[in-house]
Amino acid sequence: MDQQPKESGIKPALRSLFAREPEWQFSLMLALEAVFMFVAVPALSTGQGDRDLVTVLQLVLAGTVIVLVANSIWVRLMLGGSFAVAILARMLPGVVPQVSTVAMSLIYTALVIAVVARAVFGSGEVNGHRIAGAVFVYLDVGLLFALGYSALSIADPAAFSGVPAGPRFSQMIHLSITTLTTIGGSQVVPQSPIARSLMDLETIVGQLFPAILLSRLVGLHLSKSQGK
Repeated sequence: MDQQPKESGIKPALRSLFAREPEWQFSLMLALEAVFMFVAVPALSTGQGDRDLVTVLQLVLAGTVIVLVANSIWVRLMLGGSFAVAILARMLPGVVPQVSTVAMSLIYTALVIAVVARAVFGSGEVNGHRIAGAVFVYLDVGLLFALGYSALSIADPAAFSGVPAGPRFSQMIHLSITTLTTIGGSQVVPQSPIARSLMDLETIVGQLFPAILLSRLVGLHLSKSQGK
């Protein structure tokens, strides 16, 4: 039999790299999420960031989820549609009510959490990239609650105290992360029963997620490594 000539070039090298590093997209998503939440949004809120850069980060992250993680055409359509509406509403201020923009972002983030969680905690070998995916889900839960706090503060300005006029999203992310991790320290204080209930729910999720789901993935990964 004639031997097939070996391919050379960038595409075969990329295929070989991705074959050695399955589910690498989870690590990429975690890196993009960390830059978005802890660098880009705070810089934008202080007037030092570039809004276009934040949009590009969101587009790359959304594209990664839609193309590389979602395995159903209907899920891809739902993710792409909700993200497109949220981005268009943000790019056309005044055309769509602000609370509607936040609501579409909430729907998109919830879909992302569902899609990535299904892939991370589904069947298959547990590796470092899957653990990175679980951390991504954890951070995205914090982002989801931050969007919820933003929507609530728009609908009810008295729901929180300590929020400056025109609530800044970076402060809601800070409130959400300090609540999720139970470290406290945010100057924003809930005043309405709904706001307190949301924060209580996030605290419970923040305690159970690492203790049950994330620790199980790490344990499976360690047991697999020790078994080699």
